[in-house]
Amino acid sequence: MKKASRIYRIVSYIREPDKINKWVSTQPPLVKTLKQDYPFVENYVRFFPNGRTMFRQGERRFYEEDIYAADSTVFDVFTHHFVEGDPRIALRQPGSIVLTKRVAERFFGHTPALGQVLQTNDTTSYKVTGVIYDVPKNSHFTFNALVSLDRNQRNADGWGGFYINSYILVSPGADLKKLEAGFPQLYEKYMSGIFKRMGIHITYQLQPLTRIHLYSKFDGESNGDIGYVYTFTAVAFFMLLIASINYMNLATAQSARRAREVGLRKVMGSLKGALVRQFLTESILIASISLILSLLLVALLLPFFNNVSGKAISYMQLLSPRFVSIALGIVLFTGLISGSYPAFYLSAFEPAQVLKGTFKAKGGGFFRKALVVTQFSISLIMLICTWVVYRQLNYMRDKDLGYDRSQVLTIDFQDQQSPEKYNAFRQLLLENPNIERVASASAPVSNIGGRVIFTVESNTGMKEMAFKPTLIDDQYLKTMGMKLVAGRNFSSELPADTANSVLINEAAVKRMNWKEPLGKKVMLGTVPADGKNPPPTTQVVGVVRDFHQQSLYNPIEPLIMIYRRGNGVIHVKIRTQHTAETLAYIGQKWQQVYPDKLFEYRFLDQDFQTAYHADELRGRICTAFSALTILIACLGLFGLATFTTEQRVKEIGVRKVLGGSVSSVVILLSKDFTRLVLFSFPIAVPVAWFVMNKWLQSFPYKTNMSIWIFVASCAATLLVCWLTVIYQSLKAALTNPVKSLRSE
Repeated sequence: MKKASRIYRIVSYIREPDKINKWVSTQPPLVKTLKQDYPFVENYVRFFPNGRTMFRQGERRFYEEDIYAADSTVFDVFTHHFVEGDPRIALRQPGSIVLTKRVAERFFGHTPALGQVLQTNDTTSYKVTGVIYDVPKNSHFTFNALVSLDRNQRNADGWGGFYINSYILVSPGADLKKLEAGFPQLYEKYMSGIFKRMGIHITYQLQPLTRIHLYSKFDGESNGDIGYVYTFTAVAFFMLLIASINYMNLATAQSARRAREVGLRKVMGSLKGALVRQFLTESILIASISLILSLLLVALLLPFFNNVSGKAISYMQLLSPRFVSIALGIVLFTGLISGSYPAFYLSAFEPAQVLKGTFKAKGGGFFRKALVVTQFSISLIMLICTWVVYRQLNYMRDKDLGYDRSQVLTIDFQDQQSPEKYNAFRQLLLENPNIERVASASAPVSNIGGRVIFTVESNTGMKEMAFKPTLIDDQYLKTMGMKLVAGRNFSSELPADTANSVLINEAAVKRMNWKEPLGKKVMLGTVPADGKNPPPTTQVVGVVRDFHQQSLYNPIEPLIMIYRRGNGVIHVKIRTQHTAETLAYIGQKWQQVYPDKLFEYRFLDQDFQTAYHADELRGRICTAFSALTILIACLGLFGLATFTTEQRVKEIGVRKVLGGSVSSVVILLSKDFTRLVLFSFPIAVPVAWFVMNKWLQSFPYKTNMSIWIFVASCAATLLVCWLTVIYQSLKAALTNPVKSLRSE
């Protein structure tokens, strides 16, 4: 992105009397006004969501998600590489469309797409004026096609609706503080007449484009998280540290074996500095060989990693100068860290004692013990954190959402449909005994977004406040398994319900502080300043038990449910038996009633899983890291136990000759390591509790950290330690003492 450092997204802060909303969307005239008022705003671009759209080309028809209408300046601000077409004129003319390479190939195969015509279901025609490479997955804003603005979008001047994404391109060295300082005046000039009487204040923030993907956390966004980058970087560092500790431990533990070499080198004239460099070089050489082996493993495992993590890392990225520099830096760092203590420790031996045969390695014992404690503290922290992560994921997966998502199909009709056609379709479906219920709504139950200003009866009079609205029919609550806590449902036998009645949820009752919500007035909009043509007035006839309108990352918000028939989203509750035949039946009836529309569906369970897919991936990666960390720590412990056992083999032989049992020998060799692992518990547990408690605070709905997580993690770590050490201990204890003492 050539101009990335000068591109800023504008986000909105809407302060209501009782809450603050943070949205990535703004009003259409905002950036046009900024360009007029501030000369250093060179350009702007707006993205109007067109939603899910069905395109047809001849007999071919496809639904495409993420279609946006954009200003013709989009390719002047953002850098997109064109496969076909000219970015300077791509969206200049009305009825133009620019496709991504994937979508172009879907419609036209490998034939040129430029100049071809696509039609939507409402007979709007678009001429293909460009094909660009697919938007990278790590972009904060992705799309499959861009269309030119229609007349209404180009001339949109309303300051009351927040529904577009807005970006500006500023001049080099622009005074952004001057721009942000002008936002209050912007509110007073253009918006105060609309919002001030409602007690709503609006301001904006400029977000650098380069800081959005990993750092932005606004309502409704699905970005990366720099916190996880830091977390996995720290985990990788600790894994390297544990491996380095293994090297230090084993190198110093085997110091006696290299004592004669050090003595001879010193007698032959080697200085301490030369010996230090020799041992450091050995360490760096081992790390370099490890790098070569690790690169081979990475090349083999990269497809598996991409599949597990959902990334698209290519082999070419492993050869980039940046990656190579980082890899060489890690080799140097690891070699120096792991080799530093052994180098200085071994180079300090006195040659006279070594060559006389009176040398006995001293020192380093406490340091080795401290390193083992450090290793298992890190391993235990990883184990506890992994356990808490999975406990939280299971909590979100199993939590009662307030509705039944099993065996419910969602069909996006997209448009407001004819009630007569919908009723005909519904009746045809209900003729099948495997279909239990059918209902319609304006949005999927798992993604009710957006807020609208209503005039609501409060305890002190009528007030204008923002609520989430959704349109439903009288079968919606039963189909979704939702419960009423007060009042009644909508009824098709009461035609007046379509004009006079609304349902609300418990969150709305709580927000309004109503003791008796039934009968309270709700005006479907705001009263004009002149008092003429007020919006329709309804009353609350029922209160629905709270249900989650989005993922569990979002709190349950106050909701107003309005009665309408034939809405754009159809929910179908089916039985578990004969699912394939039932789906085929639904598709057949769909084509019978709606021959001009494609039949595409998804299950609510799929929507639910998609919402937590990123967390599932992170959980798997965290588990893998945790297992590797413990494995590396155990490998070091195994090596240390092997060497310790070899040093005490004659002592074990003497104990067995004097009547020592196998169990006593095993306990003797295991207790020192057990003590070290036990020392790691009071270090690891508080650290893990602090880290995971802070992590859980980011969830509106979270599990608790049971004491049994810590107890079980400590017990598992101790068990792994015993299994690692006992093998060598048993091997030594079962050795014939005659072999051990033969040289005495």
